[in-house]
Amino acid sequence: MKKLVIIYMVIVGLFSSIQLAKASIPPDLNTEDVLSIQVNRKYGGSRLFKESDGYEEAIIRKVIKWINTSKLSEGPTEIELYKTPIFKLEIRMKNGDIVAIEPVYNCISEKQKKKCTIADGEVIYTKNKMKVRMKSLELFDWLLVGWRLESVGAPKEELLEETLYTRYFYYLDKAYSDFIMCPKIDKIERINGDTRRHIVQASALNYGVHHDDVPYDRIHIILTDTPENGLEINKVTIEKGISGKESRIQCRREIY
Repeated sequence: MKKLVIIYMVIVGLFSSIQLAKASIPPDLNTEDVLSIQVNRKYGGSRLFKESDGYEEAIIRKVIKWINTSKLSEGPTEIELYKTPIFKLEIRMKNGDIVAIEPVYNCISEKQKKKCTIADGEVIYTKNKMKVRMKSLELFDWLLVGWRLESVGAPKEELLEETLYTRYFYYLDKAYSDFIMCPKIDKIERINGDTRRHIVQASALNYGVHHDDVPYDRIHIILTDTPENGLEINKVTIEKGISGKESRIQCRREIY
């Protein structure tokens, strides 16, 4: 009987060690596996960000990057409050799994009463019933208020860039007609401080390969725009086979 008890205790100890080891591993989510993320606030509504929406995909990538680069934090991983947490993030994976992120509350007992306060910058990450306590100020601030400030659809700045690039595009040689994808104004500056005269640097990707598994090429354009000479293309270069990360940055699908 004693031997059985000892064997049982050893098994329980090993299992607990494995569980503890798993709980100490930082999150490692793959953005391509994410279907959507949804923020729910106790006060202030909720918002769903879908992977299928090109603009919201960039937001999802930003959030997942914050999660993956979070630092592990010491302390309990169970939410001690019975009340609804101030915020909760649900990440729905394409395989059906759901990952949850909730705030951490530090609780102390005073005169037979429990007093709990939210831990600044810390969250509880739960996946497959495993909980990890971690610290990320960027993620914490975004879950508090940042998600409400995200643009719905293309931001105004992006639309202005597209409008300007469209104007410049018609001055290019027809040999560059395929470079219409993810246009950006990389730099714009006044000539001698004159508000009517500018030097502009713009770029875009070649649309023709957007369905193929090959790297994009990127066009770089330098031009001047003045009242007396109109728009003049000064220099055009082609950057061959840019990396996947660079193409996502170009298309505003990944933060720097």
